[in-house]
Amino acid sequence: MATCPKCGRKLKLTQWRPECPGCGVNMVYYDSNERLIVEAEKAEVEHAKSQPGIDRAKAAFFGSGLAILRVVLTVLPLGALFLPLVQVSAAEEVKKLHILGLYDLLNEVGLGELPNRLLRGSLPVWSVALLALSVVMFLVCLIFLPFSLGPHGKGRTLVLDLIRLGSAVAAALLFLLCAKTLPAPLPQGATGALGAGAWLYIALVAGSFIYNRIVAEKGLKVKYTPCFVGGIPSEEYFSMRQRGCSELEIRSRMVEALTVMQEEVRAKAAAEAAAAEAERLARK
Repeated sequence: MATCPKCGRKLKLTQWRPECPGCGVNMVYYDSNERLIVEAEKAEVEHAKSQPGIDRAKAAFFGSGLAILRVVLTVLPLGALFLPLVQVSAAEEVKKLHILGLYDLLNEVGLGELPNRLLRGSLPVWSVALLALSVVMFLVCLIFLPFSLGPHGKGRTLVLDLIRLGSAVAAALLFLLCAKTLPAPLPQGATGALGAGAWLYIALVAGSFIYNRIVAEKGLKVKYTPCFVGGIPSEEYFSMRQRGCSELEIRSRMVEALTVMQEEVRAKAAAEAAAAEAERLARK
């Protein structure tokens, strides 16, 4: 049930006119200026709270050469997956498989059979599963990269990088453990070895991990965008709120700040007009 903003009278559903039946005030336009000020202040407060996060995301992703190189090094290992990851030898025949070849091999096994083989502890399947986890972690790392300069960004980035590197190394080790007895659908007696792509992939992931640690220790500079609330710098506004300043004090400071800003704009406009006039006279 609606109420009158001036006298607080509760209105019935049949009282649809804009004038209050109690005090006669127009409820639509009553205290409209104050409401506009309050809404504008809320919008500026929300912007001031969100803008630092946007500035940190920009700095983390493409704010400097260090940040851009970090993105490149994060994605670069994916290219190694299309080089020979494993080499399978059977009956004097050698097959070199990259990431798509491994996927085709899993299709021959049957994707629905993979969970059972994982539960039975099949080392080749576990090796491929850990490799898949490492690949998925690239996407996860890229998603969280813009948040790496946030409050918990340093620790989160370290954990994600460790999972990415650890799963890649574990996948290689498990494959080496079962390389002498590869199961079906490979031919009986088939043996395997890690290809150049696997070693390059691990080396690039390790390089990305080391570089991320260097960047985390050195830090990335963040250029924060100045934000204002009612003409007051956002830091000063939030400080006044924390100190418990009254609305009258805050509004008085806003008027003072807006007056200074208006004077600066007028002075700048006057200076530009004087410069334009001097240039016009010089041309005569």
